[in-house]
Amino acid sequence: MANQWQRISQEEAFLGRVGLVGDELGSRLVATHLIQDLMRLAFLMEKQFAPYRKWFGTAFTELDISSVLTPIFNAVLDSQDWKTRESHLCEAYLLMIRQHNALGVTPTIKAEVSSFHQRPFLVSQADRFVDALLAKIEDLDVKALPPRLGSVDQISNNTDVLDEIKRCKKLRTLYDESEDEG
Repeated sequence: MANQWQRISQEEAFLGRVGLVGDELGSRLVATHLIQDLMRLAFLMEKQFAPYRKWFGTAFTELDISSVLTPIFNAVLDSQDWKTRESHLCEAYLLMIRQHNALGVTPTIKAEVSSFHQRPFLVSQADRFVDALLAKIEDLDVKALPPRLGSVDQISNNTDVLDEIKRCKKLRTLYDESEDEG
């Protein structure tokens, strides 16, 4: 979950940044990526397998939270300007923050959206969840993994990688810290 929140934190300000310069298509693309990341987070929170893209939406409808998130996501996708899109995404962020808090895996994190630094973009400040979740990891093997990288499906959505165990195994070097020292 920490790595999924990390993905959100890396892009949540982009929706407004590209929208502010008039790139509505870019804003829609960023919104689509954020929706996909929020959907993946929902799978993780509900401890359900997230299938590849072909069945992703169908499987999402089986999640408990989907009945509330789906209309919000549709409103994001139907929005004609970045400010409206941002407003709807903020609804989704707040819902996911409350969902996170209900899990009780970290101390309660305030359910709010706020400006991205002093810029006019509203974000969830998703990095708050990354830090809180990483702080709760006790398993030494998990702690030894590179932080903020995630699993193979969080770093690739290429079907030819994800459907081939041999290719997935080749990605192990990404997780080997000794490779970075050379």
